[in-house]
Amino acid sequence: MASSSIPAMNAALVTLPSSSFRRRIRSNFISNNKSSGAIGAISSFSHMQSKDERNYYTFEEMKSMEVRLGNLEKEAATCFALQTIQSTGDCSIFSSAIDLNMKSHPSNPKNNANTTAEKLGEVSRRIPLRSVVKALLRANWRKEDMFQVPLLLGTVLKTDGERDVLNGDMDEELCHQVKELISATLDSRPKRRNGLNQYYSDYIQYLITDALTTLVESTPKSSNNNSDQEFGLGGLPPSSLPEEAASLTLLSLTRCVEISYNELCRQLAFRTAGDMTNFDVVRLAYSLLTYVKASNAMVGTAGREGRRGEGPEPGTAVGLPNRRLVRAALGVFFEEQHSDGTWDKGQPIYKSFRKVGRDVGNAFVFAADTVGSLLGALPAEDFRPHLEGLNRLLGWIEQHQTVEFISDYCDPNTNQCYGKPLRGWASPHLTTQTTPLAWSTAQVLSCTMRMRKVVQRLLHVDVLEEFGGITNKGVPNLASWDRLLDTDLGDPAKDLRTYRTLKDVLEERMIQPFLKIDERCNLPQFGAAYSSILFGPPGTAKSTICEALAQRLGWDFVVIDTASFLADGLTNVASRIRYVFARLQSLNDCVILFDEIEEFCLDRESPGLGMESRMLTTAMLTAINDLRRAKLRAFDSAIIRPGRFDLQLFVGTPNLEARVILFRNQLASVSAEPSAKDAAETIFRSFLSSVWNEDIMFFNYLEALQFASACADIVAKGNELTEEAMSAILRSQAVVMTVRGSVREEYVASMGLSRF
Repeated sequence: MASSSIPAMNAALVTLPSSSFRRRIRSNFISNNKSSGAIGAISSFSHMQSKDERNYYTFEEMKSMEVRLGNLEKEAATCFALQTIQSTGDCSIFSSAIDLNMKSHPSNPKNNANTTAEKLGEVSRRIPLRSVVKALLRANWRKEDMFQVPLLLGTVLKTDGERDVLNGDMDEELCHQVKELISATLDSRPKRRNGLNQYYSDYIQYLITDALTTLVESTPKSSNNNSDQEFGLGGLPPSSLPEEAASLTLLSLTRCVEISYNELCRQLAFRTAGDMTNFDVVRLAYSLLTYVKASNAMVGTAGREGRRGEGPEPGTAVGLPNRRLVRAALGVFFEEQHSDGTWDKGQPIYKSFRKVGRDVGNAFVFAADTVGSLLGALPAEDFRPHLEGLNRLLGWIEQHQTVEFISDYCDPNTNQCYGKPLRGWASPHLTTQTTPLAWSTAQVLSCTMRMRKVVQRLLHVDVLEEFGGITNKGVPNLASWDRLLDTDLGDPAKDLRTYRTLKDVLEERMIQPFLKIDERCNLPQFGAAYSSILFGPPGTAKSTICEALAQRLGWDFVVIDTASFLADGLTNVASRIRYVFARLQSLNDCVILFDEIEEFCLDRESPGLGMESRMLTTAMLTAINDLRRAKLRAFDSAIIRPGRFDLQLFVGTPNLEARVILFRNQLASVSAEPSAKDAAETIFRSFLSSVWNEDIMFFNYLEALQFASACADIVAKGNELTEEAMSAILRSQAVVMTVRGSVREEYVASMGLSRF
């Protein structure tokens, strides 16, 4: 199909949602126009159906939940704790109160010429996370308090994931404290001899399991040859580890799997038999969590050795969690939810109320803590049947937020006090508590942040399915990107200083910044390009570039074509545009290719353009601006205005080096001496260089492949590849080549329009 204004050129567009979405969404949107402070589904059925009757949530209902959860996150800025910082994907929520940089600061920052007094003052007003981690380790925690010990160990390990504090530079006191934490946690593992009467509650056993799995998962898979320091279990220095810590950790996790699996089956059996006296929903939830966490951490281990030196015994290797059992247990858990969104108290946190215990919500588990842990441990799809249960809990959270005013100043004359409101929550098990508590608030916010991630993931999956997208499962694949032939963005013969290639620019601006992303803040590196316009003649592989870019990043890929905008008829295009873009804003880590959309973005200044086309262009402009804030000359000027898109790249034909690679690939299957192949490649490169600015430069990929194949056939027949032979092939192909006449004039005019 050809565009009426510039018949043989086409374009592609790459953009990301507007700045309000940047902190939470990392997506590249590509459009191709072939004719142009705390611890913490799409189309609906008939409107006559209720959520209970449908047993699923529509896009609008899930989007509403996501917005409500986002509002709760924003209200958390005055209250924070370490585990909530780990749960959030938006570090800007806490950046005003906490310095999240775990790296060691210079001893005298005033000597840094790039540091202004204003920045120093800003940093000094924030709490340094690095100091918090050290303070926690040096605190007077009690070794016998197994609510406190594994929670502290797991939190510190997760917070200092890069081991900026927990490394070989730790002083003797910190090393001793870490060793004591690990020793106490290992000593408290479940034991077979205790059978059904384990010393600690299922909740504390889960805390122990969580700390131990963090140790295992953070252990380096291989030693770092570039480091002079030795690291062991958990990436920790040997001086901070107890003796035989690694083997004891694996033994402990094996016991955790066994004990939790047995208890999980017992609880499901009690529930099925109707024995509600012995059934305990809290024990069910935490045996499920322990079983899943420990099993996942132990997958890949060889098994248990019965006799030293004889190797692992058959059948002792731990496998993946039983998915049917997991789904059944999760279903029972939500079936036990009360109408107000809460659950029964269940098993106390402490089985024995000795003085070594702590007052944590009358020693009963807070439901927000339980659900938050489940949301973090299980795949998002497991919660699709239970969105109504999550919504009920969210309703309880919204209704039970309390406010405490912290007075900064009181007027002695009027007795009027002025201060700041502190919003938060208190466990419902504390019947006399009316003001927010730090630990309760932290657990609620951790729960809501994880709940939001689950809802966002479900929205992503539904939108991807609706538009027929492809998932790359978050695993980068370099094969397609490496096979992609490069093209020049400038003329190397004119100015080498400004000469760049397309792949170089995309690698620098759209790949590396997102591959090296700050996972805690969900932000790419400085200089990242969220958007681009790709434009060029037909056959230059713009669509292939987009798909290869998605595979290179490991992101999902979806194509939006004109049929997506015309699905409701021509008269409803504007509303359909809003519908489509509302869903695209729910995609994360996704490359989107817009295909054949030039009719919706025509230049509104063009004579003869109808009012309907002008209105459609305006609607598309608004939608694109919401996403990120095209045959270039056919598009409205507002589309290509500097600042709306980060990059503007001309996608031309394969460059000279790419042509040589094509020829080399064709020669690979030819039976000839290596010296003959090398000589043929040399003469091929020389010939291309001598005639580059003539017809050969304008051959598209298929035409370049045809030329290289014809030249390789000459070598295959045992003949010498000469300039005369290549000139004859060139003349025969030039007669029918795509980029000729007015199309070539447009090509040349577009070569200098790249902006990067």
